[in-house]
Amino acid sequence: MKLTFLIVLIGVYACSAQDSSTTPSPSYTDRRCGEDLGNLWLDVVAVVDNSIGMTNGGLTSIAANIASVVSSGTRIGTNPSEPRTTRLGLVTYNKAAAIQADLNQYQSLDDVYDNVFRALSSVSTSEESYLANGLARAEDVLEAGKQGYNRTHYQRVVIVYASAYKGSGALDPVPVAERLKTSGVTVITVAYDQDGDGALLADLAKIASPPYNFTNTEDNGQVIGEIQDALLQVNCFCRNSWIQYRVSYTDVHSYRYGVCILPVGFNAVWRAAKSSCMNRNAYLVTEFDSNKHDYVLTAVSNYTGFSVPLTYHNGLSMVKGVWVWDQPQGMPQPQLQSYAGWNPGYPISDSTLTGVLNQQSSVQLQSGWQNIKPLTTGANYVCETASCDTDNYCTEAGLAEISVKH
Repeated sequence: MKLTFLIVLIGVYACSAQDSSTTPSPSYTDRRCGEDLGNLWLDVVAVVDNSIGMTNGGLTSIAANIASVVSSGTRIGTNPSEPRTTRLGLVTYNKAAAIQADLNQYQSLDDVYDNVFRALSSVSTSEESYLANGLARAEDVLEAGKQGYNRTHYQRVVIVYASAYKGSGALDPVPVAERLKTSGVTVITVAYDQDGDGALLADLAKIASPPYNFTNTEDNGQVIGEIQDALLQVNCFCRNSWIQYRVSYTDVHSYRYGVCILPVGFNAVWRAAKSSCMNRNAYLVTEFDSNKHDYVLTAVSNYTGFSVPLTYHNGLSMVKGVWVWDQPQGMPQPQLQSYAGWNPGYPISDSTLTGVLNQQSSVQLQSGWQNIKPLTTGANYVCETASCDTDNYCTEAGLAEISVKH
């Protein structure tokens, strides 16, 4: 199911708090990845098995699937005035493989409709089906697509539609798939399982980037939605050196939020840490619930410059007698709600202790918040910002930016 709620983080990040009496009550949740399919900005190659085993009906279904995946207003091709575009290439394979369209041939949705159905109008005469050859041609298409266009900051995707899984030795598809994935390409697979025994789906799991291994069903709309959701997740990522918040830190394939964090292993007082995050077009990290708190703690424990017992400033502070979370300029600051991760004995009632840091116990290594003086208590800190996604386009320079200011 598509996640429909999002918070768009924009603008220059300032230090002033919002008066909750004059601003709307903000939602107390972490930002979700953008879900506007019309704003996808990706390079995608569809790799389609057109051997006899696929059948003409299967090919027609795949053509409709490809057209439907990009039919929700996605801008196809390149447009100098609008960087949020998706290029679509097409490769067919059986015993051999052929490039039906490079990444620059389709320049509109009409091009996709007119040409994809034509290219997939009938199966080949070959009964053989070697996915390794199709993946190799997709690799060629992606490599050639780098020429002449500044799209190195665009995520790349290969979508495989297969009716069989064959090959060993030089025709083993796994090494080619691993090479693609190692270079940053996400591989999505769709099993057109003619036997219906699930074996093809299991085989394609060796090829797919988890968890993007799907199967066709009687409801073709289901797999269309699954592919679209996968593309939205792929198009949701962080700038260099930032860590994307996801459901599970240990499961790198778990759902990603539209939130990026940056642990900074440099001692600073709370107020200076806030300004440092602002200079990074960010703000001090929020910890709306225990999962986010634990995620941040695990992230900093694996980051250079942090040592046990772990200590870092977060974005909680006292403003006009109320505990609120740091946010970008123009956005209301959420008040502290149900989850409160205070250490025993905190918060201390003192008008000078208005900043908050996370302090780990040196004995039991339990971790919680402590309110401190924001102008005198030093610690490391963690910044937070929005991910790059369909609602937040990132330039190549923006992706590469690694601030050295503290």
